[in-house]
Amino acid sequence: MRLMNMKNATFKTQLFLALAVAVTLSFAQSAFAAAPGITSTAGSAGTFTLTAQDAYLNQPDGNAIYSWGYGCVSGSSPTFDPEPTYFAFTPTCGTMQVPGPTMIVTEGQLVTITLNNNLPTAAGNTSILFPGFNVATNCGPSTAANPPQQGLLACEAVPGGSVQYTFTASAPGTHAYYSGTQGDLQIEMGLYGAIIVLPAGGGPASCNTTKTNLYGKTTYLSSIGLTEEHDFRLAHAAYDHPKSCYDREYLFQWAEMDTRIHKQAEAQVQAKVGCSAGIMGCSLDVQTEPYHPAYFLINGRSMPDLMDPNYASEYPHQPYNGNPHMHPGELTLIRTIGQGRWQHPFHEHANHVRILARDGNLILSPTNPASSLAGTLMFNTDTTPGEAFDGIFYFSGRGLNWDAYGHHPAGTGNYTSQSAIASIKESGSTVTVTFGGNEIPPVGSSVVIAGVTPAGYNGTFTILTSAATSTNTITFTDPNTISPLVLTITGISESAGNARTVTVTTSGTVPSALVGAQVSIAGVTPTAYNGTFTVTSVAGSKFTYNDPSRNLAKGTFTSASATLVGGTTAGATATMDLGANSPPNDPQASLSCTPDYNGYNTGDSKALNYYEWCQDHNKPVQVAPFGDVASGGPATLPDPNVLTNGQWYGGSPYLGPDASLRGSMASCDTTTNATCTTLLPSNTQANPASERGWAFMWHSHNEREITTNNVFPGGMLMMMLVDSREFPIDESQ
Repeated sequence: MRLMNMKNATFKTQLFLALAVAVTLSFAQSAFAAAPGITSTAGSAGTFTLTAQDAYLNQPDGNAIYSWGYGCVSGSSPTFDPEPTYFAFTPTCGTMQVPGPTMIVTEGQLVTITLNNNLPTAAGNTSILFPGFNVATNCGPSTAANPPQQGLLACEAVPGGSVQYTFTASAPGTHAYYSGTQGDLQIEMGLYGAIIVLPAGGGPASCNTTKTNLYGKTTYLSSIGLTEEHDFRLAHAAYDHPKSCYDREYLFQWAEMDTRIHKQAEAQVQAKVGCSAGIMGCSLDVQTEPYHPAYFLINGRSMPDLMDPNYASEYPHQPYNGNPHMHPGELTLIRTIGQGRWQHPFHEHANHVRILARDGNLILSPTNPASSLAGTLMFNTDTTPGEAFDGIFYFSGRGLNWDAYGHHPAGTGNYTSQSAIASIKESGSTVTVTFGGNEIPPVGSSVVIAGVTPAGYNGTFTILTSAATSTNTITFTDPNTISPLVLTITGISESAGNARTVTVTTSGTVPSALVGAQVSIAGVTPTAYNGTFTVTSVAGSKFTYNDPSRNLAKGTFTSASATLVGGTTAGATATMDLGANSPPNDPQASLSCTPDYNGYNTGDSKALNYYEWCQDHNKPVQVAPFGDVASGGPATLPDPNVLTNGQWYGGSPYLGPDASLRGSMASCDTTTNATCTTLLPSNTQANPASERGWAFMWHSHNEREITTNNVFPGGMLMMMLVDSREFPIDESQ
């Protein structure tokens, strides 16, 4: 019976359809990447014992595809890089994985790789090619059992046998390895992987202190008391050259699968179980043409599986993900290998890629090779079969022609604030409102009161006075004054039994608008009748309220009164225009941008807008924004407060939680305001609390290759997630 994929959906990342534009995203769970691998399987660095075996690869459509792959021999103790403690899921190196284990070695190191052939006997011999290296093997006369045999391209391990390859890691960079035996079948089945050679000493010393490299520096995270990000780089430079410095790195291995070939191989293997190697008929006759792949893979996975964590348990044979992440201004090293039969046009939205090297051959300037490189900028990078390239991707927001952080010059903002009302009281025709926060709206400006009972307190009023001490207060004249404000009590009693309803009789007619208002009772005996209560009903000369006391005797008095105090304010708000020239409530709204000699804000690594492109500083994008961002731009955006086209669906032109929230609605000049929320309309928190990044689609530019078994979206598709420095990128996943 064919194995089926019984994946656990726990780690499934939410899929997004804003595929070719920068948007503010919501994530079910963030899953980041790096270039994880091993430096040995046991013993000294550079020594690896691998096995070739068969297993099934899980696919997003629920299928499990029979495949072959390299892995670590059973019982090995691999050394992982980065360290296992830095990963959310325990790193593993199973006996079969696709791609094969990424082997990380150092320039000049002697590398020894032993391959055990544990493929089905009918699969025949297998081997590994290491393009670009001068490889020695143990092929030759031997009296050992199952000795290796020299094949057309490589020394091969026979079924049940092994072969050893030795070479010096002479060239830094990213290199492919793959089967050198019947490549049209064995590479298609999954026998491929990557070798990363790090420059001796980690690269030039100048790469330890580059401006974009924030590791070891005080950043915005430290300034607000958060832990700095862990450095997941394998080295500080890709090559022995000062122009090969980088801040983050990701490895992408591109391949495709034709399920007809895999099904034929599976059927023939099962039909020939128990056959003896070398005996006629104990071999496969799989037709590898015509070629019609249905699955398109990066690092052995398709979208959306590609965005799940490294080493996630639901992918026991596909440990590596592809989910690049960066902050503006960082240099991201892209290590890419074409491992399949087809060339796949890799398109990286948001910027071009500067090619550093191909197959470990650094592209030097012919006129100044010591300090300059000559690699081209590419709109589409090419994943040529069997070829590797290293490139640098860079994004800062330069050229957007608007301020990505939603800044505006001090004194030009839209400082509207909505605060929760703590109390509302009335004296004569003057209403006093007390609220939280530190806003002091100007006298003469408007305040919108909502949610107060009685409803007569609600509406738009002109502020008479404004003050802030331990609490903030404003006053305004109420045109809906309830009259009279003081009622003379002529009788007061509580209902018999356990009821708590108190009925108050007055000397005149009680205004119907008093329902819901607060009144203060004074002068009655027993004294439990006295206090401030909320009116529950009005009828003629009587009103009622609920008393927390019980079984009170009928009240007596010489002179008692009920005085209107104010309204009830549960859920009530006061929305105020604080004025363009008032100090910003959000200090991030009017940050400065001082350009360095390249035009970037690099003077203070702790600044939220570190590496902002200063030429676009304070430039508006919206004609009339809803929130506290600059106005007068060229674009009119949909109202984010309308659910069907709101900020959670259409994204935001502003980068980071502060700017996107502040720019989305007038009341969000500070995230402490009552109506500001980081929740989805479903009242769930899908983003991490400090993540409001931009997503740029990275994908094959062949439309069919962004499908999984002809279903879109899928295949060779991932997102480059650009986050502001408010969000600590944790690449442990």
